[in-house]
Amino acid sequence: MGMAASQARLLSITARISNNEMEQQSLAYSKQRLSDNSEQINDAYLDALAKTKYQVLTGYNNSEATYADLTYNQLTSFNSVAAGKQYLVTDNTGKVVVSSKIAEAYSKNNGDFNRFLRDLKVAANGKGLTQADIDITKHEQAEEAIHQAWDKYLASVGKGINNYDGQHLFDFDYTSFSEDSLDGYVTYDTAYITTNTGDAKVNLYKDSDGYYMERGMLYAETIQDDATNEIKTVVRYQTPEQIAEGNGDFYEVDENLVSYNTETGKFIYGVDDEGNPKEYDALYADFNPAAPTQPVIEEDYRRYLTFDGNDQYTATNGQTYTVNKQTSALNYEGTTNAQRELFDYATAITEAYYNNQTSKTTENLVYDAEMINYYKNIFNEMRTRGYTTVEDEKHKFKETNWFVRQLKAGNLQLSYYSTVEKSFVGTSLSSDESIAEKEDSAAMVIAEQVYQNAMDKIERQDKQFDLQLNKLESEHSALTTEYESVKGIIKKNVEKSFNTFNA
Repeated sequence: MGMAASQARLLSITARISNNEMEQQSLAYSKQRLSDNSEQINDAYLDALAKTKYQVLTGYNNSEATYADLTYNQLTSFNSVAAGKQYLVTDNTGKVVVSSKIAEAYSKNNGDFNRFLRDLKVAANGKGLTQADIDITKHEQAEEAIHQAWDKYLASVGKGINNYDGQHLFDFDYTSFSEDSLDGYVTYDTAYITTNTGDAKVNLYKDSDGYYMERGMLYAETIQDDATNEIKTVVRYQTPEQIAEGNGDFYEVDENLVSYNTETGKFIYGVDDEGNPKEYDALYADFNPAAPTQPVIEEDYRRYLTFDGNDQYTATNGQTYTVNKQTSALNYEGTTNAQRELFDYATAITEAYYNNQTSKTTENLVYDAEMINYYKNIFNEMRTRGYTTVEDEKHKFKETNWFVRQLKAGNLQLSYYSTVEKSFVGTSLSSDESIAEKEDSAAMVIAEQVYQNAMDKIERQDKQFDLQLNKLESEHSALTTEYESVKGIIKKNVEKSFNTFNA
Protein backbone atom coordinates (compact mmCIF):
# COMPACT_ATOMS: atom_id res chain seq x y z
CA MET A 1 0.00 0.00 0.00
CA GLY A 2 1.40 3.46 -0.90
CA MET A 3 2.13 6.03 1.75
CA ALA A 4 -0.59 8.41 0.60
CA ALA A 5 -3.20 5.66 0.40
CA SER A 6 -2.30 4.41 3.86
CA GLN A 7 -2.59 7.87 5.37
CA ALA A 8 -5.98 8.43 3.69
CA ARG A 9 -7.19 5.08 4.97
CA LEU A 10 -5.97 5.97 8.49
CA LEU A 11 -7.85 9.25 8.43
CA SER A 12 -11.02 7.50 7.26
CA ILE A 13 -10.80 4.92 10.04
CA THR A 14 -10.15 7.67 12.63
CA ALA A 15 -13.28 9.52 11.48
CA ARG A 16 -15.36 6.36 11.66
CA ILE A 17 -14.05 5.55 15.14
CA SER A 18 -14.94 9.09 16.26
CA ASN A 19 -18.48 8.80 14.83
CA ASN A 20 -18.84 5.39 16.44
CA GLU A 21 -17.87 6.74 19.84
CA MET A 22 -20.26 9.69 19.45
CA GLU A 23 -23.14 7.33 18.60
CA GLN A 24 -22.29 5.16 21.62
CA GLN A 25 -22.27 8.27 23.84
CA SER A 26 -25.64 9.40 22.38
CA LEU A 27 -27.15 5.96 23.05
CA ALA A 28 -25.76 6.03 26.59
CA TYR A 29 -27.47 9.40 27.17
CA SER A 30 -30.71 7.98 25.74
CA LYS A 31 -30.50 5.03 28.12
CA GLN A 32 -29.99 7.47 30.99
CA ARG A 33 -33.08 9.43 29.92
CA LEU A 34 -35.03 6.17 29.84
CA SER A 35 -33.93 5.54 33.39
CA ASP A 36 -35.03 9.03 34.42
CA ASN A 37 -38.38 8.58 32.66
CA SER A 38 -38.95 5.27 34.37
CA GLU A 39 -38.41 6.93 37.75
CA GLN A 40 -40.91 9.70 36.87
CA ILE A 41 -43.45 7.14 35.66
CA ASN A 42 -42.98 5.15 38.85
CA ASP A 43 -43.47 8.28 40.99
CA ALA A 44 -46.64 9.21 39.05
CA TYR A 45 -47.88 5.67 39.50
CA LEU A 46 -47.31 5.79 43.24
CA ASP A 47 -49.09 9.18 43.42
CA ALA A 48 -52.08 7.74 41.55
CA LEU A 49 -52.25 4.79 43.90
CA ALA A 50 -52.41 7.23 46.83
CA LYS A 51 -55.27 9.30 45.31
CA THR A 52 -58.68 9.41 47.02
CA LYS A 53 -62.11 10.77 46.16
CA TYR A 54 -65.14 11.96 48.13
CA GLN A 55 -68.20 9.75 48.24
CA VAL A 56 -71.56 9.94 49.98
CA LEU A 57 -73.35 7.17 51.85
CA THR A 58 -76.32 5.95 49.80
CA GLY A 59 -77.48 2.97 51.84
CA TYR A 60 -76.61 -0.51 53.03
CA ASN A 61 -76.35 -3.87 51.30
CA ASN A 62 -77.17 -6.09 54.26
CA SER A 63 -74.65 -4.74 56.77
CA GLU A 64 -72.22 -3.30 54.21
CA ALA A 65 -72.35 0.44 53.55
CA THR A 66 -72.69 1.52 49.92
CA TYR A 67 -71.30 4.78 48.54
CA ALA A 68 -71.53 6.87 45.38
CA ASP A 69 -69.23 9.58 44.05
CA LEU A 70 -69.99 13.00 45.55
CA THR A 71 -71.71 15.25 43.01
CA TYR A 72 -74.30 17.99 43.39
CA ASN A 73 -77.03 15.77 41.95
CA GLN A 74 -76.07 12.77 44.07
CA LEU A 75 -76.01 14.80 47.27
CA THR A 76 -79.15 16.93 46.83
CA SER A 77 -81.57 14.72 44.90
CA PHE A 78 -84.65 13.33 46.66
CA ASN A 79 -83.83 10.25 48.77
CA SER A 80 -80.36 9.92 47.21
CA VAL A 81 -78.58 9.82 50.59
CA ALA A 82 -78.97 7.10 53.22
CA ALA A 83 -81.90 7.50 55.65
CA GLY A 84 -83.40 10.24 53.48
CA LYS A 85 -80.97 12.89 54.71
CA GLN A 86 -81.61 16.14 52.83
CA TYR A 87 -78.77 18.45 51.84
CA LEU A 88 -78.82 22.05 50.66
CA VAL A 89 -76.10 23.83 48.66
CA THR A 90 -75.66 27.60 48.87
CA ASP A 91 -73.21 29.94 47.17
CA ASN A 92 -70.86 32.32 48.98
CA THR A 93 -73.60 34.97 49.12
CA GLY A 94 -75.99 32.61 50.91
CA LYS A 95 -78.33 32.01 47.96
CA VAL A 96 -79.68 28.49 47.42
CA VAL A 97 -78.15 26.74 44.40
CA VAL A 98 -80.97 24.96 42.52
CA SER A 99 -81.55 23.43 39.11
CA SER A 100 -83.08 25.52 36.35
CA LYS A 101 -86.20 23.33 36.58
CA ILE A 102 -86.79 24.26 40.23
CA ALA A 103 -85.89 27.92 39.61
CA GLU A 104 -88.37 28.13 36.72
CA ALA A 105 -91.22 26.58 38.75
CA TYR A 106 -90.57 29.02 41.60
CA SER A 107 -90.29 32.11 39.41
CA LYS A 108 -93.28 31.22 37.26
CA ASN A 109 -95.63 30.89 40.23
CA ASN A 110 -94.50 33.92 42.22
CA GLY A 111 -93.99 32.12 45.53
CA ASP A 112 -97.20 30.00 45.37
CA PHE A 113 -96.15 26.66 46.84
CA ASN A 114 -99.11 24.64 45.53
CA ARG A 115 -98.56 25.83 41.97
CA PHE A 116 -94.82 25.29 42.40
CA LEU A 117 -95.48 21.62 43.29
CA ARG A 118 -97.89 21.24 40.39
CA ASP A 119 -95.39 22.50 37.81
CA LEU A 120 -92.33 20.55 39.02
CA LYS A 121 -93.48 17.33 37.32
CA VAL A 122 -91.20 15.25 39.54
CA ALA A 123 -93.62 12.49 40.55
CA ALA A 124 -94.17 9.19 38.77
CA ASN A 125 -95.02 9.40 35.05
CA GLY A 126 -94.05 13.06 34.99
CA LYS A 127 -96.94 14.18 37.18
CA GLY A 128 -96.95 17.17 39.49
CA LEU A 129 -97.47 17.02 43.25
CA THR A 130 -100.40 18.02 45.45
CA GLN A 131 -100.72 18.47 49.21
CA ALA A 132 -104.34 17.30 49.10
CA ASP A 133 -104.53 14.20 51.30
CA ILE A 134 -108.28 14.07 51.92
CA ASP A 135 -110.80 11.57 50.59
CA ILE A 136 -113.20 13.88 48.76
CA THR A 137 -115.72 11.06 48.26
CA LYS A 138 -116.47 11.26 51.99
CA HIS A 139 -118.04 14.71 51.98
CA GLU A 140 -118.66 15.16 55.68
CA GLN A 141 -115.13 14.19 56.67
CA ALA A 142 -113.63 16.24 53.82
CA GLU A 143 -115.54 19.38 54.81
CA GLU A 144 -114.56 18.86 58.43
CA ALA A 145 -110.89 18.60 57.39
CA ILE A 146 -111.18 21.80 55.35
CA HIS A 147 -112.72 23.70 58.27
CA GLN A 148 -110.07 22.46 60.65
CA ALA A 149 -107.27 23.37 58.26
CA TRP A 150 -108.56 26.92 57.78
CA ASP A 151 -109.30 27.28 61.48
CA LYS A 152 -105.66 26.47 62.27
CA TYR A 153 -104.41 29.02 59.78
CA LEU A 154 -106.81 31.77 60.83
CA ALA A 155 -106.07 31.17 64.49
CA SER A 156 -102.34 31.50 63.73
CA VAL A 157 -102.92 35.01 62.36
CA GLY A 158 -105.27 36.07 65.13
CA LYS A 159 -108.56 35.33 63.40
CA GLY A 160 -111.07 32.53 63.60
CA ILE A 161 -113.99 30.78 61.95
CA ASN A 162 -117.05 29.39 63.62
CA ASN A 163 -116.41 25.72 64.12
CA TYR A 164 -117.76 24.79 67.54
CA ASP A 165 -119.12 21.40 68.52
CA GLY A 166 -119.02 20.33 64.88
CA GLN A 167 -121.51 23.02 63.80
CA HIS A 168 -120.03 24.88 60.85
CA LEU A 169 -122.19 27.94 60.55
CA PHE A 170 -120.22 29.35 57.64
CA ASP A 171 -119.15 27.88 54.35
CA PHE A 172 -116.06 27.99 52.17
CA ASP A 173 -116.19 28.32 48.43
CA TYR A 174 -113.65 27.89 45.68
CA THR A 175 -115.26 28.07 42.29
CA SER A 176 -112.35 28.33 39.87
CA PHE A 177 -108.80 27.06 39.69
CA SER A 178 -107.45 28.33 36.39
CA GLU A 179 -103.77 29.15 36.02
CA ASP A 180 -104.56 32.86 35.96
CA SER A 181 -103.15 34.24 39.21
CA LEU A 182 -106.19 36.51 39.59
CA ASP A 183 -108.63 33.64 39.45
CA GLY A 184 -109.49 30.93 41.95
CA TYR A 185 -109.70 32.75 45.27
CA VAL A 186 -110.78 30.88 48.37
CA THR A 187 -113.58 32.75 50.11
CA TYR A 188 -114.86 32.40 53.65
CA ASP A 189 -117.46 33.97 55.92
CA THR A 190 -116.67 35.67 59.19
CA ALA A 191 -119.27 36.26 61.88
CA TYR A 192 -120.72 39.31 63.49
CA ILE A 193 -123.92 39.65 65.51
CA THR A 194 -126.58 42.31 65.93
CA THR A 195 -129.06 42.79 68.72
CA ASN A 196 -132.72 42.33 68.01
CA THR A 197 -133.27 45.96 68.92
CA GLY A 198 -130.62 47.54 66.78
CA ASP A 199 -128.26 47.19 63.85
CA ALA A 200 -124.96 47.64 65.65
CA LYS A 201 -122.44 45.05 64.49
CA VAL A 202 -120.67 43.26 67.33
CA ASN A 203 -117.77 40.92 66.66
CA LEU A 204 -118.23 37.29 67.57
CA TYR A 205 -115.28 35.34 68.95
CA LYS A 206 -114.58 31.71 69.74
CA ASP A 207 -112.35 29.75 72.09
CA SER A 208 -112.33 26.18 73.40
CA ASP A 209 -115.32 26.94 75.64
CA GLY A 210 -117.53 28.26 72.87
CA TYR A 211 -118.59 31.53 71.25
CA TYR A 212 -118.44 34.80 73.12
CA MET A 213 -118.66 38.54 72.75
CA GLU A 214 -116.51 40.90 74.77
CA ARG A 215 -117.99 42.49 77.90
CA GLY A 216 -117.52 46.17 78.58
CA MET A 217 -114.56 46.98 80.83
CA LEU A 218 -115.19 49.22 83.82
CA TYR A 219 -113.27 52.47 83.85
CA ALA A 220 -113.07 55.32 86.37
CA GLU A 221 -113.39 58.97 85.50
CA THR A 222 -113.16 62.09 87.70
CA ILE A 223 -116.00 64.57 87.04
CA GLN A 224 -117.57 67.69 88.57
CA ASP A 225 -121.17 67.34 89.67
CA ASP A 226 -123.22 69.93 87.78
CA ALA A 227 -125.59 70.46 90.71
CA THR A 228 -123.16 70.63 93.62
CA ASN A 229 -119.88 71.39 91.83
CA GLU A 230 -118.46 68.50 93.82
CA ILE A 231 -115.44 66.71 92.33
CA LYS A 232 -115.97 62.97 92.41
CA THR A 233 -114.88 59.76 90.73
CA VAL A 234 -117.50 57.68 88.97
CA VAL A 235 -117.35 54.19 87.47
CA ARG A 236 -118.58 53.76 83.90
CA TYR A 237 -118.78 51.09 81.21
CA GLN A 238 -119.86 50.70 77.60
CA THR A 239 -121.76 47.78 76.16
CA PRO A 240 -120.36 46.02 73.06
CA GLU A 241 -123.17 47.66 71.08
CA GLN A 242 -122.15 51.13 72.26
CA ILE A 243 -118.53 50.40 71.44
CA ALA A 244 -119.53 49.17 67.98
CA GLU A 245 -121.67 52.24 67.34
CA GLY A 246 -118.83 54.51 68.48
CA ASN A 247 -121.15 57.34 69.53
CA GLY A 248 -119.62 57.91 72.97
CA ASP A 249 -122.63 56.62 74.94
CA PHE A 250 -121.94 54.89 78.25
CA TYR A 251 -123.60 53.82 81.50
CA GLU A 252 -122.59 54.88 85.00
CA VAL A 253 -122.53 52.06 87.53
CA ASP A 254 -124.45 52.53 90.75
CA GLU A 255 -121.85 53.65 93.29
CA ASN A 256 -123.37 51.26 95.83
CA LEU A 257 -122.48 48.39 93.49
CA VAL A 258 -118.95 49.38 92.46
CA SER A 259 -116.72 52.23 93.62
CA TYR A 260 -113.17 53.29 92.86
CA ASN A 261 -110.27 53.71 95.29
CA THR A 262 -108.25 56.64 93.94
CA GLU A 263 -105.37 55.93 96.32
CA THR A 264 -104.83 52.32 95.25
CA GLY A 265 -106.16 52.71 91.72
CA LYS A 266 -108.43 49.69 92.14
CA PHE A 267 -112.14 48.95 91.92
CA ILE A 268 -114.06 48.06 95.09
CA TYR A 269 -116.73 45.40 94.62
CA GLY A 270 -118.27 43.14 97.24
CA VAL A 271 -116.55 41.86 100.37
CA ASP A 272 -114.19 39.04 101.23
CA ASP A 273 -114.84 36.20 103.69
CA GLU A 274 -114.10 38.49 106.64
CA GLY A 275 -116.49 41.17 105.48
CA ASN A 276 -113.80 43.58 104.24
CA PRO A 277 -114.23 45.45 100.93
CA LYS A 278 -112.60 43.54 98.10
CA GLU A 279 -110.48 45.34 95.49
CA TYR A 280 -109.81 44.39 91.84
CA ASP A 281 -107.40 45.62 89.19
CA ALA A 282 -110.01 45.11 86.45
CA LEU A 283 -113.72 44.26 86.26
CA TYR A 284 -116.15 43.77 83.41
CA ALA A 285 -119.84 44.60 83.10
CA ASP A 286 -122.49 42.26 81.70
CA PHE A 287 -125.29 44.59 80.61
CA ASN A 288 -128.61 44.18 82.45
CA PRO A 289 -131.46 45.38 80.19
CA ALA A 290 -133.80 45.79 83.20
CA ALA A 291 -131.35 47.91 85.23
CA PRO A 292 -128.43 49.30 83.12
CA THR A 293 -126.78 50.91 86.18
CA GLN A 294 -126.85 47.57 87.94
CA PRO A 295 -124.90 45.35 85.51
CA VAL A 296 -123.72 41.88 86.37
CA ILE A 297 -120.08 42.35 87.37
CA GLU A 298 -117.56 39.73 86.24
CA GLU A 299 -113.80 39.25 86.35
CA ASP A 300 -113.82 37.66 82.88
CA TYR A 301 -114.10 39.85 79.77
CA ARG A 302 -115.88 37.11 77.80
CA ARG A 303 -119.65 36.83 77.64
CA TYR A 304 -120.45 33.35 76.36
CA LEU A 305 -123.39 32.76 74.08
CA THR A 306 -125.63 29.75 73.44
CA PHE A 307 -126.55 28.90 69.85
CA ASP A 308 -130.18 27.95 69.34
CA GLY A 309 -129.83 26.47 65.84
CA ASN A 310 -131.67 29.24 63.98
CA ASP A 311 -128.90 31.81 63.57
CA GLN A 312 -129.77 33.06 67.05
CA TYR A 313 -127.54 33.34 70.11
CA THR A 314 -128.65 33.88 73.70
CA ALA A 315 -126.27 35.51 76.16
CA THR A 316 -125.98 34.80 79.86
CA ASN A 317 -127.85 38.02 80.56
CA GLY A 318 -130.85 36.84 78.52
CA GLN A 319 -130.28 39.02 75.46
CA THR A 320 -130.65 37.42 72.04
CA TYR A 321 -128.52 38.17 69.03
CA THR A 322 -128.83 37.46 65.31
CA VAL A 323 -125.92 35.84 63.48
CA ASN A 324 -124.73 37.57 60.31
CA LYS A 325 -122.29 36.42 57.66
CA GLN A 326 -119.62 38.53 56.00
CA THR A 327 -117.86 37.01 53.00
CA SER A 328 -114.15 37.69 52.46
CA ALA A 329 -111.42 36.46 50.14
CA LEU A 330 -108.86 34.33 51.92
CA ASN A 331 -105.57 36.03 51.14
CA TYR A 332 -102.39 35.18 53.00
CA GLU A 333 -101.85 37.52 55.94
CA GLY A 334 -99.15 35.72 57.93
CA THR A 335 -95.48 36.49 58.37
CA THR A 336 -93.86 33.13 59.20
CA ASN A 337 -93.11 29.90 57.31
CA ALA A 338 -95.36 27.99 59.70
CA GLN A 339 -98.32 30.27 58.95
CA ARG A 340 -97.65 30.04 55.23
CA GLU A 341 -97.56 26.23 55.37
CA LEU A 342 -100.94 26.17 57.12
CA PHE A 343 -102.37 28.49 54.45
CA ASP A 344 -100.94 26.49 51.55
CA TYR A 345 -102.20 23.17 52.90
CA ALA A 346 -105.71 24.52 53.53
CA THR A 347 -105.78 25.97 50.02
CA ALA A 348 -104.68 22.66 48.50
CA ILE A 349 -107.36 20.50 50.13
CA THR A 350 -110.05 23.13 49.47
CA GLU A 351 -109.12 23.18 45.80
CA ALA A 352 -109.09 19.38 45.63
CA TYR A 353 -112.55 19.14 47.20
CA TYR A 354 -114.27 21.79 45.13
CA ASN A 355 -112.63 20.60 41.93
CA ASN A 356 -113.74 17.02 42.68
CA GLN A 357 -110.20 15.68 42.43
CA THR A 358 -109.72 12.14 43.61
CA SER A 359 -108.16 11.36 46.94
CA LYS A 360 -104.34 11.54 47.19
CA THR A 361 -103.78 11.08 43.46
CA THR A 362 -105.40 12.83 40.53
CA GLU A 363 -105.22 12.60 36.80
CA ASN A 364 -102.31 15.04 36.77
CA LEU A 365 -101.22 15.31 40.40
CA VAL A 366 -99.81 12.87 42.96
CA TYR A 367 -99.77 13.03 46.76
CA ASP A 368 -96.40 11.97 48.19
CA ALA A 369 -95.82 13.23 51.72
CA GLU A 370 -92.05 12.69 51.78
CA MET A 371 -91.45 14.28 48.41
CA ILE A 372 -93.70 17.23 49.27
CA ASN A 373 -91.80 17.80 52.51
CA TYR A 374 -88.47 17.62 50.64
CA TYR A 375 -89.51 20.34 48.18
CA LYS A 376 -91.16 22.37 50.94
CA ASN A 377 -87.80 22.63 52.72
CA ILE A 378 -86.13 23.83 49.51
CA PHE A 379 -88.98 26.22 48.71
CA ASN A 380 -88.85 27.83 52.16
CA GLU A 381 -85.10 28.37 51.88
CA MET A 382 -85.48 29.88 48.40
CA ARG A 383 -88.13 32.24 49.74
CA THR A 384 -85.92 33.22 52.70
CA ARG A 385 -82.44 33.32 51.14
CA GLY A 386 -83.04 33.85 47.44
CA TYR A 387 -81.76 31.43 44.83
CA THR A 388 -79.38 31.02 41.90
CA THR A 389 -78.50 28.46 39.25
CA VAL A 390 -75.13 27.34 37.82
CA GLU A 391 -74.07 27.87 34.24
CA ASP A 392 -73.86 24.59 32.32
CA GLU A 393 -75.45 22.92 35.34
CA LYS A 394 -76.35 19.65 33.63
CA HIS A 395 -72.67 18.95 33.13
CA LYS A 396 -71.31 20.42 36.35
CA PHE A 397 -74.03 19.04 38.61
CA LYS A 398 -72.92 15.54 37.57
CA GLU A 399 -69.17 16.17 37.92
CA THR A 400 -67.53 15.24 41.20
CA ASN A 401 -64.25 17.11 40.61
CA TRP A 402 -66.02 20.44 39.95
CA PHE A 403 -68.28 20.06 42.97
CA VAL A 404 -65.49 19.14 45.39
CA ARG A 405 -63.25 21.96 44.10
CA GLN A 406 -66.03 24.52 44.64
CA LEU A 407 -66.63 23.25 48.17
CA LYS A 408 -62.93 23.31 49.06
CA ALA A 409 -62.51 26.80 47.60
CA GLY A 410 -65.43 28.13 49.66
CA ASN A 411 -67.50 29.03 46.60
CA LEU A 412 -70.19 26.61 47.74
CA GLN A 413 -71.35 25.63 51.23
CA LEU A 414 -73.18 22.58 52.53
CA SER A 415 -75.96 22.19 55.06
CA TYR A 416 -78.39 19.40 55.94
CA TYR A 417 -81.92 19.46 57.33
CA SER A 418 -81.99 18.68 61.04
CA THR A 419 -85.23 17.11 62.23
CA VAL A 420 -84.28 18.23 65.74
CA GLU A 421 -83.59 21.88 64.88
CA LYS A 422 -86.33 21.96 62.23
CA SER A 423 -83.93 23.86 59.99
CA PHE A 424 -80.83 23.44 57.85
CA VAL A 425 -77.58 23.13 59.77
CA GLY A 426 -74.12 23.84 58.30
CA THR A 427 -71.73 20.95 57.59
CA SER A 428 -68.54 20.29 55.59
CA LEU A 429 -66.65 17.64 53.62
CA SER A 430 -64.47 16.78 56.59
CA SER A 431 -67.09 16.80 59.34
CA ASP A 432 -70.18 15.28 57.76
CA GLU A 433 -70.79 11.68 58.84
CA SER A 434 -72.41 10.73 55.51
CA ILE A 435 -69.44 11.92 53.41
CA ALA A 436 -66.23 9.84 53.26
CA GLU A 437 -62.85 10.19 51.56
CA LYS A 438 -62.13 6.79 49.97
CA GLU A 439 -59.56 5.18 47.63
CA ASP A 440 -60.26 5.94 43.99
CA SER A 441 -60.28 2.39 42.61
CA ALA A 442 -61.18 3.50 39.09
CA ALA A 443 -58.24 5.89 39.02
CA MET A 444 -55.99 3.11 40.31
CA VAL A 445 -56.96 0.79 37.45
CA ILE A 446 -56.25 3.52 34.90
CA ALA A 447 -52.92 4.35 36.58
CA GLU A 448 -51.94 0.66 36.53
CA GLN A 449 -52.62 0.43 32.80
CA VAL A 450 -50.77 3.67 32.03
CA TYR A 451 -47.79 2.56 34.13
CA GLN A 452 -47.60 -0.86 32.52
CA ASN A 453 -47.82 0.54 28.98
CA ALA A 454 -45.15 3.15 29.70
CA MET A 455 -42.77 0.64 31.28
CA ASP A 456 -43.24 -1.81 28.39
CA LYS A 457 -42.35 0.93 25.94
CA ILE A 458 -39.23 1.86 27.95
CA GLU A 459 -38.16 -1.76 28.10
CA ARG A 460 -38.51 -2.15 24.31
CA GLN A 461 -36.51 1.02 23.70
CA ASP A 462 -33.84 -0.09 26.16
CA LYS A 463 -33.42 -3.40 24.34
CA GLN A 464 -33.12 -1.57 21.02
CA PHE A 465 -30.48 0.71 22.51
CA ASP A 466 -28.55 -2.33 23.82
CA LEU A 467 -28.58 -3.96 20.39
CA GLN A 468 -27.34 -0.76 18.79
CA LEU A 469 -24.62 -0.39 21.42
CA ASN A 470 -23.47 -3.98 20.90
CA LYS A 471 -23.32 -3.37 17.18
CA LEU A 472 -21.38 -0.14 17.67
CA GLU A 473 -18.96 -1.81 20.10
CA SER A 474 -18.27 -4.59 17.59
CA GLU A 475 -17.75 -2.04 14.86
CA HIS A 476 -15.51 0.01 17.18
CA SER A 477 -13.39 -3.06 17.92
CA ALA A 478 -12.98 -3.86 14.20
CA LEU A 479 -12.10 -0.26 13.37
CA THR A 480 -9.56 -0.14 16.18
CA THR A 481 -7.90 -3.32 14.90
CA GLU A 482 -7.84 -1.98 11.36
CA TYR A 483 -6.52 1.35 12.65
CA GLU A 484 -3.60 -0.38 14.38
CA SER A 485 -2.85 -2.44 11.26
CA VAL A 486 -2.79 0.59 8.94
CA LYS A 487 -0.78 2.51 11.49
CA GLY A 488 1.83 -0.35 11.54
CA ILE A 489 2.04 -0.36 7.76
CA ILE A 490 2.67 3.36 7.67
CA LYS A 491 5.37 3.01 10.35
CA LYS A 492 7.17 0.32 8.30
CA ASN A 493 6.97 2.44 5.16
CA VAL A 494 8.48 5.40 6.98
CA GLU A 495 11.31 3.28 8.38
CA LYS A 496 11.99 1.78 4.94
CA SER A 497 12.14 5.27 3.39
CA PHE A 498 14.66 6.48 6.00
CA ASN A 499 16.89 3.47 5.40
CA THR A 500 16.88 4.04 1.63
CA PHE A 501 17.82 7.72 1.86
CA ASN A 502 20.53 7.04 4.47
CA ALA A 503 22.17 4.48 2.17
